[in-house]
Amino acid sequence: MTTPPTQPTTSTESRHISGALRAQPSGQAGTQGRARVDQGQGGLSWPAAGIADWLGLVAALAIAVLMLGRDHAEVRLFVAVLAVNGIILHLVFQQARSLGRILRRRQTAHYALPSLAAGAAWIELTVGGIPLPPASVLPFVVFWTAALAIGRGVFAQRRPPLRVLLIGSPRFRAELDALPNVDVVCLDEPPEHFGSWDVVVTDPLQRYDSDWLEWISHADMFDLKVLSAPLLLETLTDRVPTEMLHGRWALEVIASRSQYLRLKHVLDIVAVVLSAPLLLPICAVVALVVRLDVGSPILFVQERVGLSGRPFRMLKFRTMVVDAEEQDPAFTSIEDPRVTRIGRFLRRHRLDELPQLWNTLKGEMSLIGPRPEQASFVREFQRSLPLYDLRHNVRPGISGWAQVRQGYAAGTDETEMKLRYDFYYVKRCSLGLDAAIVWRTVLTILSGAGAR
Repeated sequence: MTTPPTQPTTSTESRHISGALRAQPSGQAGTQGRARVDQGQGGLSWPAAGIADWLGLVAALAIAVLMLGRDHAEVRLFVAVLAVNGIILHLVFQQARSLGRILRRRQTAHYALPSLAAGAAWIELTVGGIPLPPASVLPFVVFWTAALAIGRGVFAQRRPPLRVLLIGSPRFRAELDALPNVDVVCLDEPPEHFGSWDVVVTDPLQRYDSDWLEWISHADMFDLKVLSAPLLLETLTDRVPTEMLHGRWALEVIASRSQYLRLKHVLDIVAVVLSAPLLLPICAVVALVVRLDVGSPILFVQERVGLSGRPFRMLKFRTMVVDAEEQDPAFTSIEDPRVTRIGRFLRRHRLDELPQLWNTLKGEMSLIGPRPEQASFVREFQRSLPLYDLRHNVRPGISGWAQVRQGYAAGTDETEMKLRYDFYYVKRCSLGLDAAIVWRTVLTILSGAGAR
């Protein structure tokens, strides 16, 4: 076999390759930076995530032993099996790249670690003839989850800035500079090394010359992440960039329809049915309170726009005076006089949304998704925001990414920001993102934040 002739190496190529070999992206800082780019500003990687998880495990084991008693052989065996399961699952979660593709937000999966480890330990001991009451598992789950969350939060606050190299055009410099804990450097010419940054950011509208393309190819070779500026902004802010609202990246939203959407409605129905014994008594109490407060009708029925732009009748507990809907459609304002005193409490803690569980069972809504709007508002936003209808690619939800990140939106400007969060959800819809929204929704319900 004849060996093909090698091409002569140019001085520029030699300079770049030798620089890369002298200063490759290194160790912990680069790993931490790539984790934050992959998973958003909340992403942690080894060793920070590992230390947080191990400290949580040790704390949970200590507390579980104290609460369950360390004098019984069953308890000692239970704690030992818990520890082994926790270590194995942590290593699997830390290394399994496929988990990131399924959940999209891999750090969300770690919060299921205590429940999975404890459940597996309970099953293993039960099958082995050492039954333990399920309640004995609860202290371990609660304390490990709490310690894990606290540890990860502490490490997230202490992480170094994300080092960003913006190459060529400075068009996105202002938006990147506005992000917290991000250091941005903009260069017009390729540098001689790769080790000073966590991520290289490109402008998708700029045509880079051969020197830049060569440098980018070597950066990728040495595992220095190269992203377009809109994608980095989307990842770090959890919303799509402004440019997408004007159509340049609309196909990314359309093309990224998740297979998870096919399973999502089944999970919605299962969740509603399983939660019915708890929620039905609450609905009965709320209905009685509304009846005593504003009389009948108890329910407020309003036409909204749903999946694929189809109208449906959305249900809510009444929180406004009876003739409020006879007025022209209007956004709810702060201290809106149409809202009753009891209605204000129900809105603050989202109890007025409970009847929408029926809409969910009928397939008109989902537990999680963009909030449905009135047809008159939809027509207005379609004129001012040309891509507005993309949010109708998924079922509307009782709660959603925009609701837990932004709160109530009134007017075109706030709706444009809300739309950026909605597009993010439509594009990245996944089990992990839904789990994150459910958790934030619980916190929102307890705090009453963002309601009107």
